[in-house]
Amino acid sequence: MIVLFLLAGCRGGSTRSGVVSLNRSASSISDEIKRKGTPLYLADAHAYISLYPPDRIEQARLVYDLRLIPGMEAGLVALYQRCTHLGCRVPWCLTSQYFECPCHESLYDRAGERRGGPAPRGLDHMPLLVSGGGDVAVDTSVVIPGPPPGTDTTGQTPAGPHCIGTTAGD
Repeated sequence: MIVLFLLAGCRGGSTRSGVVSLNRSASSISDEIKRKGTPLYLADAHAYISLYPPDRIEQARLVYDLRLIPGMEAGLVALYQRCTHLGCRVPWCLTSQYFECPCHESLYDRAGERRGGPAPRGLDHMPLLVSGGGDVAVDTSVVIPGPPPGTDTTGQTPAGPHCIGTTAGD
């Protein structure tokens, strides 16, 4: 299922009515994320574009808002940059392959699902819009609360040591 969205007139990185256009295809974004080993950060959207495993889409359908599913089907998620605990910006840790909050040690997997710490839920999401031509945009006017603790649609475990120096268990 692809959400059609007219991107005519939007330049890369610009916003129009809360939409940040990437002027790139989902596959080129996925390739860049895989090559660099880190999610794509969009300063204009205050968000990260991260990978979602398309083979886990059936699990996602059971948990996530339907507006997020088209992006997940394309293998991507847009995550708001702020921790749901107290709003600190959550950076990506190259070694664990998790988002790790430096303030109070909340942990989130690449899809923003909470893996530990005091955060009350996963990272908040924004819908990705995919045009008929395949270009991707983020709708920053819609912020969907992250999934509840215990949500695990990805099955992702840490790839290595955590950057924040803890396992931040529940």
